Amino acid sequence: MMRFEKLLRLFRSLFWSKKFGAIGKKFSLGKKVTFNHPQCIFIGDNVRIGNYSYFLPCVEYEGVKYSPKIVVGDGCCIGIRNSFACINKIEIKNNVLFAGYVHVTDHSHGYEDVNIPIKKQRLISKGPVIIEDDCWLGFSCEILSGVHIGRHSIVAARAVVTKDVPPYSIVAGNPAKVVKQFNLKTKCWEKI
Repeated sequence: MMRFEKLLRLFRSLFWSKKFGAIGKKFSLGKKVTFNHPQCIFIGDNVRIGNYSYFLPCVEYEGVKYSPKIVVGDGCCIGIRNSFACINKIEIKNNVLFAGYVHVTDHSHGYEDVNIPIKKQRLISKGPVIIEDDCWLGFSCEILSGVHIGRHSIVAARAVVTKDVPPYSIVAGNPAKVVKQFNLKTKCWEKI
């Protein structure tokens, strides 16, 4: 059974590799992963994507055209049922670890005009999402528009990140706040 599963993963990887903007070596793809507009998705070497994950670059919504780009760096491991939605850019650097059910988006729906259904209003973005090298995103956390997560930072389970995260930090809560930082002098994690 394991041999069949490995062959199935290889087949899925080969099938998708021709459709992406770019794809690296040793790409491992779980089952039932959804890629909308794969030409807007760029994946590095040694990337693993868990079952039932979604990659949703949006090229057009309600008549407005976008140029989205999702970049996943080398050595990233994406857990099950993660979702990535963008109209601008989501950039995930190298060796980033995602637990299950993580949601990353660079936009949301407008809601200003109460006379128009929300689903028909324009999409709003505060800018791209950037996740630096060596980060760990915990179970069911949310990373929202315009956020930059610094190198080697940790996002706690179920945190909602609405603002930038400094390098070497741990954030938790809704909205997420820094609860610990790594002190480079003492080489210890310290509570804030």
